[in-house]
Amino acid sequence: MNPYSRSSPSLTELRAPIPTASPFWTYVFMGVDVFIFVVMTLAGGTQNPAVLDRFGANTAWLIATQQEYWRLFTANFIHIGIAHLAFNMFALFQLGRQIESLYGRPRFLAIYLLSGLSGAIFSYMLTQGRSAGASTALFGLFGALVVYFYRHREMFGRLGQQQLINLGIILLINVLIGLSPGSNIDNWGHFGGFIGGLILGWFLCPRYAPMDPFARAFEPAISERRRPELSNGIVMDTNSLARQALPVAAFSLGLVALTFIATAMQSSLVP
Repeated sequence: MNPYSRSSPSLTELRAPIPTASPFWTYVFMGVDVFIFVVMTLAGGTQNPAVLDRFGANTAWLIATQQEYWRLFTANFIHIGIAHLAFNMFALFQLGRQIESLYGRPRFLAIYLLSGLSGAIFSYMLTQGRSAGASTALFGLFGALVVYFYRHREMFGRLGQQQLINLGIILLINVLIGLSPGSNIDNWGHFGGFIGGLILGWFLCPRYAPMDPFARAFEPAISERRRPELSNGIVMDTNSLARQALPVAAFSLGLVALTFIATAMQSSLVP
């Protein structure tokens, strides 16, 4: 038997740790959200409708009639009341660090911002009120985490299966809370963010492979485009945001198209 014909060992055979990144954008978004909350409080209160509209809440009639589409972005960074802020910041601290560590900084940034937009657009399209908060993006991170443990369920074995069950239970609890009378929760925003996270997570999910032992010797000569975003010298992540530029661009164009559809729907409701 030719000893060089044997296929590369799997990660399970290697028992190697997966490469991770140190969180950065998670803390940036937390700082931005808290800063904006303080400024809004000084400006008249985060539960004041006029203040919310001034700072960029997702107010459907203003977007439809005044073409203030920037609200679909800014709404993800403002919160209504201290409890709303505290809950979302705790969730961002827990989910954000995990997703940014597993996916790396560039892919985390894309998932957070684009799934937040996805949720805001769904909310704009299917509700007529005023909404705000980071939960649209947080549900996107949740969707990306579901994808991660689903795609790597064999690598994680029983632990991965348990993680998927736990995530399913958490999702069910959130849905039940959102559907309870008087909850005032933007369910369509959560749904849109979650779907966005699932789609983006599917394309951007890390793909692990054993590191070529000779690659490190030539690492300085490798271009930035070809260098893996995540690597620990033993295992590398062969996926990257650059490799998935086309699907991410297609997703972004889909959001633009969905925004025009939402505007047409909302315009027909404005007297």
